[in-house]
Amino acid sequence: MATATEAKPKAIPTRDDIEDKYKWNLGDIYKSEEDWEADFKKAQALIEKGKKFVGKLKTSAKLLYDCLETRSELLLTTSRLYQHARLSQDIDNRVSKYQAMTDRAAMLSMQATAAFAYVEPELLKIEQTKLQQMAEQFPKTDVYDFYIRELIRSKTHIRSQEVEELLAQSSMIARGPDSIFTMLDDADLKYPSIKDENDNEVTLTKQRYAKFLESSDRRVRRDAHQAFYSAYQDHVNTLSAALSTAVNSDVFYSRARHFESCLHSALYKDNIPIAVYRSLLDTTEANLEALHRYTTLRKRILKLEEIKPYDMVCPLFPESDYEVKYDAAVGKIFQAIKLLGSKYGEIMQKGFDSRWVDVFETEGKGSGAYNWGSYSVHPFVLMNYNDTVDNMFTLAHEMGHALHSYLSNSTQPYPKAQYSIFVAEVASTLNEGLLIHYLLQRATDKQERLYLLNRYIDMTVGTFFNQVMYARFELAIHEEVEKGGALSPDMMTKLWGDLSAQYFGSEFKVDEFAPLKWSRIPHFYMTFYVYQYATSYAAAQAILSKILAGEQGIVDRYLKILSAGGSDFPIELLKNSDVDMTTPDPINATLKMFAEQVAEMERLTQ
Repeated sequence: MATATEAKPKAIPTRDDIEDKYKWNLGDIYKSEEDWEADFKKAQALIEKGKKFVGKLKTSAKLLYDCLETRSELLLTTSRLYQHARLSQDIDNRVSKYQAMTDRAAMLSMQATAAFAYVEPELLKIEQTKLQQMAEQFPKTDVYDFYIRELIRSKTHIRSQEVEELLAQSSMIARGPDSIFTMLDDADLKYPSIKDENDNEVTLTKQRYAKFLESSDRRVRRDAHQAFYSAYQDHVNTLSAALSTAVNSDVFYSRARHFESCLHSALYKDNIPIAVYRSLLDTTEANLEALHRYTTLRKRILKLEEIKPYDMVCPLFPESDYEVKYDAAVGKIFQAIKLLGSKYGEIMQKGFDSRWVDVFETEGKGSGAYNWGSYSVHPFVLMNYNDTVDNMFTLAHEMGHALHSYLSNSTQPYPKAQYSIFVAEVASTLNEGLLIHYLLQRATDKQERLYLLNRYIDMTVGTFFNQVMYARFELAIHEEVEKGGALSPDMMTKLWGDLSAQYFGSEFKVDEFAPLKWSRIPHFYMTFYVYQYATSYAAAQAILSKILAGEQGIVDRYLKILSAGGSDFPIELLKNSDVDMTTPDPINATLKMFAEQVAEMERLTQ
């Protein structure tokens, strides 16, 4: 069978065009649909079992433990059912059978949550000292201890059993905006064609668009940019309605649970102070001078009269650019992560050998890249690999998530295995940092160093500065609704254009298409998610500097964080590596590092 890179250049490969070793084996989750259906029935039985505990939780520690264990088994089962269905759907979003299975699994998950909605309200009626004493009598006292502590902390935001049931039942409706966006963005939306560097007509896809933006031919970059965003412009009212509804949903849930704001609601679970979010935005926005200098530097190196959004991604030194085939990328990543020790490397080798990664873009496949940890099997990584350096870094990034999932799931009991996104992005961006440092160390001349330095700077722009800007946008649209305002395509487009000008400086020329970028960001359907890329990037750079300096014990302490799962709050876990995100120090250090790199590029290109 041919690999994706051997397929016809203008055709999107089908699944049959790809070798099995480059595709997921979803049989690792369920060997057959009959097994999936059997687990579905098992989950339904567990939902029924949950009814026998209602009103009895305060009677004995044994009964309470049995209830919590039943719920854990149910949630583990429903998550496995949903994961298998959704991964199957992501392989080809056009297959209605898997759309239906995904919906069934989502509905079952909602029913499972609703079936145990009585637990928290009942437990919070128990006097705090007695509840703690009951937890100390559990057969295993280190499984639910953090849960009990968190439950007591969150008491003011847990509603009555009746309200909790209604909120659980409404979750299926709340999925609507994200589902609408996903089906439009991945299945129904059609992109125009453009002519590539060789004057061949090529139909755009998300992956091809990303690659065209790295082209050294400005005409190709411009045409790709305009054609790509014209597709979103054609659906801007639908996309605005979807995002507006998602924000309204966030406002509803935050108020239903008596939070001060959507931001407070989103940060509360991980015990992240609101000051951390606002400090990230304010500290960064007070120090944009180096980013403005970089925009000006790009304009000079590219010899442009004016610099546009589609000029911000292409390598500044294309003569040093190179393609990286997938297997070669895997080899480079293995070399880079050797600093994390043999155990980390052995797990990663197991992942590549065991088909954790679905590698290449195929017809109907979900876009982008992600890791999806599975407690009962192993992580699954989705890629749409297209031989770019950028994709090599994306692979390193997602494998960082995968190793984090594996270490957490193999170390922690299920109730403690799910780690915070705040910590997750440390694992992924640290892997990227190791890779760029490995490549920089082996740069043989000035031009190669400039190329790699450019990659590092662009990585900081993409993972730090862009995400801070996205976080400011997300905060602004939530605050607009919270104060009684309404969101519209014009309002969000203007806001995005204004922020782009603020962040990238006076040399940056915002065209008519760039302000539409808000309409295609899937993370805006995951409430206040994007800021964690920036805070995690800053934390990762702090830990990376310690690893590169050979600090005694830092690797063991770092792997301990990855193995800790959700056994403590993320800020507390990071403090174990002497990184305190409640101070602006990691943010300022990242801004300083970026300024130094821009200054070095300025010197090398004089």
